[in-house]
Amino acid sequence: MSSGRVLGARPMLPLAAALAVGIALARLWGLQASTALFLAAACFWAFAFFTHLFFGPATPRARHGSAAALCLGVACFGAFLWVQAEKKAVPSSSFEALLDGTERRYRVVLRPFADFYPEKTVVTAVLLARCEKPSISLSDNGRPKADLMQHAAGPPKACLRPIPLPTAPVPFGVRLSVRTLLRSWKPGDVVDMPLRLQPLTNFENPGRYDYVAEQARRGIFAHAFTKSDIFWMRVPENQADVPWHFTFFGHIDTLRERLRHLLAQHLTGTRAALAQALFLGYRHMVPREVQEAFQKAGTAHLLAISGLHVGLAAWAAFRLVQLGLRFFWPQVLLKIPDVHLAGWAGGIAAALYAVLAGFAVPTQRAFIMLTAAAAALGLYRKPDSWSLLSTAALLILVEDPNNVFRPSFQLSFAAVAGLVFFYPLWRERAFKLVVHFPEKLKPVLRLFLDAFLVSAAAGVAVAPLTVYHFHTVSVAGLAANTVIVPFLALAVVPPGLAALGLSMLVPSVAAAVLAPVDWALAVLLWLVKSFADLPHALAHVGPVPLWGILGCYAALLLWTSSADCKKKLFITAALAVMGALFVAFRHLGADPEKYPFRVTVLDVGQGSATLVQCPPDAAMLVDGGGFEDDAFDVGRFVIAPALWAMGVHRLDAVVLSHDHPDHCNGLRYLLNTFPIGRYVETGLSSRGLTGSPLKAIAQRRRIPTLCTLRQAQENFDGTIDLGSLGECRLRALHPTKAFVEGGWDSRNLNDASLVVEVTYGKAGALLPGDVGEKTERLWQNHRDAATRHWLLVAPHHGSATSTGWDLLQALRPQAVLISCGYGNRFGFPSPIVLDRLQKEGLPVFRTDLHGAISASWGESRWILTSAMVQRKRLHSFSKSP
Repeated sequence: MSSGRVLGARPMLPLAAALAVGIALARLWGLQASTALFLAAACFWAFAFFTHLFFGPATPRARHGSAAALCLGVACFGAFLWVQAEKKAVPSSSFEALLDGTERRYRVVLRPFADFYPEKTVVTAVLLARCEKPSISLSDNGRPKADLMQHAAGPPKACLRPIPLPTAPVPFGVRLSVRTLLRSWKPGDVVDMPLRLQPLTNFENPGRYDYVAEQARRGIFAHAFTKSDIFWMRVPENQADVPWHFTFFGHIDTLRERLRHLLAQHLTGTRAALAQALFLGYRHMVPREVQEAFQKAGTAHLLAISGLHVGLAAWAAFRLVQLGLRFFWPQVLLKIPDVHLAGWAGGIAAALYAVLAGFAVPTQRAFIMLTAAAAALGLYRKPDSWSLLSTAALLILVEDPNNVFRPSFQLSFAAVAGLVFFYPLWRERAFKLVVHFPEKLKPVLRLFLDAFLVSAAAGVAVAPLTVYHFHTVSVAGLAANTVIVPFLALAVVPPGLAALGLSMLVPSVAAAVLAPVDWALAVLLWLVKSFADLPHALAHVGPVPLWGILGCYAALLLWTSSADCKKKLFITAALAVMGALFVAFRHLGADPEKYPFRVTVLDVGQGSATLVQCPPDAAMLVDGGGFEDDAFDVGRFVIAPALWAMGVHRLDAVVLSHDHPDHCNGLRYLLNTFPIGRYVETGLSSRGLTGSPLKAIAQRRRIPTLCTLRQAQENFDGTIDLGSLGECRLRALHPTKAFVEGGWDSRNLNDASLVVEVTYGKAGALLPGDVGEKTERLWQNHRDAATRHWLLVAPHHGSATSTGWDLLQALRPQAVLISCGYGNRFGFPSPIVLDRLQKEGLPVFRTDLHGAISASWGESRWILTSAMVQRKRLHSFSKSP
């Protein structure tokens, strides 16, 4: 009995679904390999039993039983694949000794492909061996032998001795960030380089994303940073044993580099970066503000090379070969149809372009579907869209079962499924309306309707997943895709690919053939920004549970069915009521006043962000973390999920202590998206008393803004009353106008940090930003004298120039919380400060070792909890400032 008879006309569809379900259930239940293997064997045996032993091969009961057993067997096989993949995500414990931040020299092989950012290049390398200098042999007179004299002054290649690393079940990959590349490198290069390996870490907050586990599933277990590749030494090819596929990817990467430099040379500014993303897959080269514009317009998917690009490359090769055969070699067509030869040419072109573009999951899907379609045409069979899609899903999941949980896989397949399922139904109904229009308008209307329906079908299919993964929905996306996708498909991608191919063949014409592409990209950017600037173009909806997403898809399928309209309305209303009741009962069961006054120092790496919750339901965020290069949005990907997980969906106040990246960059997203009661800052920036850029965001959203040095009225002691936060009282103790006018050097923003005091009865918390020890003496006596039980967030991340003896003696806190990054290059917290706190007998909690730290007031004492068990301390390789 064939699988087609057992599983129907589309056997790949139930098999792909069964494989995905098996993988998902294995992850949910945490199955073991032996269990999965036993279940798979049992189900396959049941398939054979149903088919041949009991019912006979032709009865309906045999087909149904065999189909069920076969799908169960495939599901169990999927579970087994997931278990095996999880085993590969666990490196050998012998590598832990290398992850201490100590610089060593390693021999590595570069993996495909390098990822380029405006300010750095990220390379993935696999460790092969450690390298060290051999001991120098001495002659009889006590001097080094002649052949080693030349090595005494430096480390040339000959003096590096590779020491094999411990065997591991999987290669040990390292994510290597290089600020400046001085030479050209490609996948497959074996290189000796000095590295300080550090373990990957998560931002350990409530609701956190497990970045470490995801990177481990990709074979990456450590990270390192280097300023340049000046100390890298390439190992000769005759001394390096490199797999053949690495050599192949090396040639592809060389071609990618040539094309990238070609685009950068002949296109201007942002358009060059956009071209690198659209044609070669370097999407991180696109400036952040342009990426945000694409997201607001609902066209962010266009920055990822997908079926549109691969399909156009395959179609161009198909037509060129077809026309070439008809005009130049018609005699070949007497033996082989041109469709077959052209189809294989299109498949080869799709494969080459898919690899050239980085071979991401959407590109893999498009390539597999095109190759399968070409094979079907070669066998004189009509390609079936569902079979092609399910074949692609099956092959991609067999290669890496964890793809089923990744947004790129889900969004790519959902978009194509939406096109296959919704578009034909809607097109048939919509085109019935066109017959009532004049004949001259019908072609234009059909073209517009096609573009609109394609955009709507794909957009509706991916919208629930977009909400689930990214907590946003683009209101302008339907209209934007209707206009921008056809323009991209007709005016940007085809001439761009043709221009790149022609420029590679005839470099002298590059400037001429790329000029129209430059103009088209300028129009594309204008269109995207126009839609992004529409009012309320992007809606932020916050987290949505999985059952809500499943309910959305159930409603979509319901309204696409042929059921009666009244039944559709009744079922939809019932689903909505059930969801509302579930949410209501979940909130009623919560106990928000278990610890009514709570201070949580969030883990934001080397930065600071503190959430203060006051009874009955007020919340304030002081600072928002961030990084200097601003390549990673801490507010969106770290703080917002933590707030949602803690039940905070509105902030009554947002406070910026001072305008430094590690305190302010993460607030940008929150000020743009969260409901906020008021925004408070000093008004100082590097340009003077002009206000920070965050102030402009708050004013644009009409959030009440307070600049303490310009608008607030000082008390007699220079402090500023900031009002109340629920039942808590807020005050700003520093900086005063007198300090700014007479005691500040006008350069060091740390000393002008806003020092916030929060008191609730006899409990109080002090959040002093990055002030130094000298500045601490100016305001430490202005604290609330009635407060007896203090909690201190250590100033300046525990640097040696802060948290002085005078402050500790005056405040006598019950605990000190330190916000700092794991293995940070500044050496925070300083050993001097830690020793000082130890001598005072104060409990110390650190975000680098404990993750997010929560201190709750329990009527008579502070109760402290952390998000994780203490991490292993990492050796600090820099001196404390």
